[in-house]
Amino acid sequence: MAKIKPNEELLTMFDEYSNFLHADKRVCSPVKVSEPKGNHGTSLYSCQPLYSTVDFGNTTITCEVRNGDHRDCSFQILSDAFKKRVVLRYDTGGGTHRNDVPYIPLEEQSITTPHFHRYDSNGYFLAYKTDLLNDEKKVGYLFDLDFAFPYFCQEGKISAKDKNDLPEIQVIKEGFLPFKEDEADPLEGINF
Repeated sequence: MAKIKPNEELLTMFDEYSNFLHADKRVCSPVKVSEPKGNHGTSLYSCQPLYSTVDFGNTTITCEVRNGDHRDCSFQILSDAFKKRVVLRYDTGGGTHRNDVPYIPLEEQSITTPHFHRYDSNGYFLAYKTDLLNDEKKVGYLFDLDFAFPYFCQEGKISAKDKNDLPEIQVIKEGFLPFKEDEADPLEGINF
């Protein structure tokens, strides 16, 4: 496998990238994930505008839930400020990622899921784990959509209305009512 290369384009604007990452961002809540994804027909997808206190091109947030599995999801912040577009990503599926770069020792290159991805100051798009994602006792719920989306928003400094209001997510498959499995059917007992 060839070693990954730094993103030279991003290096020319790394300060702007870093300022954007650390800036407060807003998205309309709830984020509704309901569209079939073009290249993965069994995945549900959403792409919505993302507003920031620091400009970094046109920015969006994307959410994907694969095969209707709430434990196999991915979230991204995208920007048209550079060609590769992905600013920050969170993956629960896809297995182990390898950070094959010259300054990371081989024994530290494998990053299991779930993990985040972002560029470091050398221009490499690296997978990383936070302390919480490394907590073996909590690994059971770390993959679940109800944990993963708010945690992605926390890491990306994304809120709904005010700074302390994390956005909600709703996954709505076409033809289904948007309520959770443990909730009663709102039409139960009604004869048509």
